[in-house]
Order: sequence, then C-alpha cells, then structure tokens
Amino acid sequence: MKILHTSDRHLGRTLNGRRCYDEFSSLLDWHAAEISRQMIDCLLIAGDVFDSTTPANTVQGLYYSFLHRISDSCCRHVTVTGGNHDSPSLQIPSTS
Repeated sequence: MKILHTSDRHLGRTLNGRRCYDEFSSLLDWHAAEISRQMIDCLLIAGDVFDSTTPANTVQGLYYSFLHRISDSCCRHVTVTGGNHDSPSLQIPSTS
C-alpha cells in the first residue's frame, strides 16, 4: 500500500496581505497529479488543512474540489485529521 502523508497546508493564509489562491490551487493540483503518477492508495492529511477556523468560501471550494478529484483516482482511502487551526465542523470523516 502506498501512502501519501501531508500536513500543515494552511490553505487561506495570506502572504504580505496578499491572498494566495493561485498558489493553493497549484499545490492541490500537484498533490492530485502525484497521487495519480505514483498510484497512491491512501492519502493522510494530518492537521491544519486551513489557516483559520473560518476559511473563505474560495479556499473551501479549492479543498473540496481537490477531494472530489481524488475520489475519482486510484486513491481508495482518505483520512483527514484537524489541527489547531481547523474547525471541527469543516472536517470530513475518513473514508475507506
């Protein structure tokens, strides 16, 4: 079983007062491409998915679109755990 582990993405963080949506989108695109390229079976996202407990709708859309894309990939298992920056109401239960 191949596992891809990532954490502390802090989606929604600003850099010098600038929103970094293009960079977040590119990062998630890269993750999706690596999952396909390396035939990853399980994705483990360990904490701090978002940078705030109230992330902007744009950032949530990027994240949920990413999860939807990988649900159609070779990746059969996704586990997401929240971190201190994440809201419990935004977490998605693990899938198998």
